Amino acid sequence: MSDDDLGTAQGEELTLTWRVDGSVVDTTTRTSNGTASITAPSLSDGNHTWSVTVDDSYGETVSSTEFDFEVQHVEPTITALSPSDNTSLSTRDIALSANLTDSDFAFEGDELTAEFIVDGGVVGSETLTSNGTASTMYTMDGGSASWSVRVSDTYGNTVTSDNRTIRSPSTLTIRNVSTGEPITGSAQVTAKLYSGELIFTKNTSDGTIDLTGVPVERGYIIEVTVDGYVTRTVAIESVFEQGDVYLLPETADTVYQEMTLNDQTGDFEASSTVLYVERPIERNGSLDWRVVTGDYFGADSVFKTTLEKDQRYRLVIENDDGDRRELGAYIAAVNGTAPLDVGTIQWQAPKGDTYQWDAFVDDEMSALRVMYSDPEDETTDFDIVVHERGNASNVLFESTATNLSSFQRTEPLSQSELEQDWAVNITLERNSQMITIDEPISSAASIRTPVPIDTRWATLGGLVLLVALAAAFPSTLSRVGAVAVVSVATGITWLGWVDIPMSVIGLSGAVALLGLAASFNSY
Repeated sequence: MSDDDLGTAQGEELTLTWRVDGSVVDTTTRTSNGTASITAPSLSDGNHTWSVTVDDSYGETVSSTEFDFEVQHVEPTITALSPSDNTSLSTRDIALSANLTDSDFAFEGDELTAEFIVDGGVVGSETLTSNGTASTMYTMDGGSASWSVRVSDTYGNTVTSDNRTIRSPSTLTIRNVSTGEPITGSAQVTAKLYSGELIFTKNTSDGTIDLTGVPVERGYIIEVTVDGYVTRTVAIESVFEQGDVYLLPETADTVYQEMTLNDQTGDFEASSTVLYVERPIERNGSLDWRVVTGDYFGADSVFKTTLEKDQRYRLVIENDDGDRRELGAYIAAVNGTAPLDVGTIQWQAPKGDTYQWDAFVDDEMSALRVMYSDPEDETTDFDIVVHERGNASNVLFESTATNLSSFQRTEPLSQSELEQDWAVNITLERNSQMITIDEPISSAASIRTPVPIDTRWATLGGLVLLVALAAAFPSTLSRVGAVAVVSVATGITWLGWVDIPMSVIGLSGAVALLGLAASFNSY
């Protein structure tokens, strides 16, 4: 900017009016030639225009052309979130933090506001005016939570970090198993690791047990004693997930049980296998299986407990390697010993490039049973859903597994559930092929009489039986013999002794009956 009148004897003063996007943003004065400048206010990202108008002391005015320019601020960067993803903590008081950086700090300034979000809600915030670490303290309720950081700058930029998962110990609530209500009487609590190492001994009078400080990522055994209730030993799989311990009132009608483990697989050694005794309990309108007692079987392979008489339970075992097996439903009826047999699967498909499944309602057990067998171990993905027939939203149970050779499940049914019709939907991937099974469930097993010998010998025996039966009829009664052979073949196929396609049996039966009818017409 220059003016010949500046610096002369008569003197002059110039007034500069600065405009951005057509609006006046500043006014300055000059009394000498040189460069004039201003700092524009914070502008949003995008295209803008600017110009300047100069007025001198003698009424002369000159305006610049309008110049175009673009503003592009840099988004802030979030790094080094702490705690890191999938962190397991031994406390519920957690410091959440993240490092924030922004290039705009070095040029025209900026201000960053960091919001810490846990399970969808903001639990704390901090504002930075330079690169640094933002943090906040948060107290979890226990269990698992998902957290992230959302950062906004002065210029309207907002970035959010990826979600991180953190876990903290829960608070155990001691409840009456019959009512589900908390027990607030004086309680003595002893907890031990699965290894037998003592964790703590606590007394509580408010019905809760604080598990902060308990070693994480390890299962443990907890024993709870409250006056008026049966002392319970409960196997806790995770301090992050288990929220309740259920005690049985001494006034309840109970039976003493000794459950003995008889493992025929070699996978569930008594000293390294935990028994979980589950019972259906309603909480918050949802009826779910919940662990009410459990412990290691020990060297003598016996688990001793007291259960409510005639109550239905579900038994699950798990070894130290994490292998689990559902042993099915169990009703505690009388005092005594209950053998728990764990054997290799007796119901399975024949060897070869095939698989086999079955699903039926067992009225005697008041349970629904589902079985799947793949002797060639070629099933890589397996998803099963059992739901009410015609109402897919009423799900009885669902399960997912990978790389399996067999699946068995026995699901207890209430009286009303026994009166309902059910359907099974199985989606599996085998040999890189997707297979879908969607069938109604019958009220009786399609294979009800397993033969206690190898299937090859059973097949051979069945065929020999058919040949011997056919040979027993003289030639004069050959047509009657044909009908008899078809009838026996139908029976042993239904029993699973031999595998004759029903289409073959049906065709053979039709031919035999036509032959028998023809023999009658010949008389």
